[in-house]
Formats: sequence, C-alpha cells, structure tokens
Amino acid sequence: MIIKCILLALSASIDALALGITYGIKKTKMSKLGNLIIFITLFCLSGISVFIGHYISILFSPVVSALLGSSLLIFLGIYNILKEKDSNTNFDTDGSNYIDAKEALVLGLAVAIDASCVSLGSGMIGIGSLFLPFLMAVFHTFFVNCGNLVASNITRRFTIPPKLLSNISGVILIFIGLIRLLS
Repeated sequence: MIIKCILLALSASIDALALGITYGIKKTKMSKLGNLIIFITLFCLSGISVFIGHYISILFSPVVSALLGSSLLIFLGIYNILKEKDSNTNFDTDGSNYIDAKEALVLGLAVAIDASCVSLGSGMIGIGSLFLPFLMAVFHTFFVNCGNLVASNITRRFTIPPKLLSNISGVILIFIGLIRLLS
C-alpha cells in the first residue's frame, strides 16, 4: 500500500517538475508563503477527493468500485499521455518573476485538480487515507522547487521536454490502474 501511494503521488506530481523547470527558465521564484499555500491547497483538495472516492466505493460493490477507480486511473494515464501541453501557462500574472500568495493560490488550485482526480480514483480502489494527499502535497511542492532550482542553474546544459514528463506520469497511472484491475 505504501509503494502504491508513493507511485500515485509521484505520477500525480511529476508535471510539477515541468512547471518548476518552466519557472526556472523564466527566472521566476516561489515565495515561502506560496509554497505553503500550494501545499495546503493540494493536501486539502486531495484529502477530500480520497474520502469522496472512499464513500463512492461504499455505494457500490467492491468489484464495481475497483473497476470504476481503476478505470479512472487508466483514463487519467491515457489523458496525460495524449494531452497537449500549454507552454503559455503562466501564473506570475503581475510579471514580477515572483509567485506571491494570491498567484500561489491560483497555481495550487490548478495543480490540485489533476491530483484530486487521482485521489478520487485511489479512494475508490481503497488506496489512500491521509498519507496519499500528504505525499502528493510534499512531492508537488518539492518538484516545483526542484525544477525551478535545476532549471535556473543549468538551463543551457539539459532540456527535459514537458511531454516526456506527462508520458511518464501517464504510464505510471495506467500501470497502477491495470495492477489494481487485475488483482
């Protein structure tokens, strides 16, 4: 169960690395308060989604719940692989190269949507509790900052295409959904 939580949190959070890299290339920094706001937003919305998923699973038989939750994870995995990345996504609305509290709230809500869908599916198949939302919030916050730091220091040496990160995320979600569906 712990390994599944870690893999789900990683797959839901890997896009945050691309976001951090994007900000690092633009020399945009994240405030400490902004990091805290993103963490809290993600934790709360993902936690609510896990519990909603759990209660949905109570309404249906274990087989139907596992089928619905696994299908949702597989669908999200396929979506992550097929979706087009919008390279113009910019939450630094005032152009200050600094994500303040208000911008961090909008950013937190945006990244929490994907994480909440993964949390909902996970709750439906019995993976979660508060450990999964906590890991998602930690990984998102870490990846945004890590991507920012790496990109701002070595932007000329390496390029990680955002599409590659989406594909990795998608494959992990499909893998977990299939494992749960077949078990």
